[in-house]
Amino acid sequence: MIKYEIVCILSGEMSEEEVREAEGNFATLLNSNEAHSTQTKIWGKRTLAYPINKNDEGYYIQANFDMSEDKIKNVDNSLRFDQKIIRYLIVK
Repeated sequence: MIKYEIVCILSGEMSEEEVREAEGNFATLLNSNEAHSTQTKIWGKRTLAYPINKNDEGYYIQANFDMSEDKIKNVDNSLRFDQKIIRYLIVK
């Protein structure tokens, strides 16, 4: 098992309820790919350093978890094609 951290930026135009729903979907994605000791945190809405896809603000979500290396590719592909996520970073 390898320790990973993911930080996602969601569109700033989303409501608080949509952000909580996205966090739940994010946690479900990790659990379905056999992540262990998953902890997700919503950092809140913050101003971006530069506009991303015409967004000046975004909601940050962070997750720490353990996962096997072959499963992280599934998570990466799922995050890449999620329209609500404007930017993400996976760190080993």
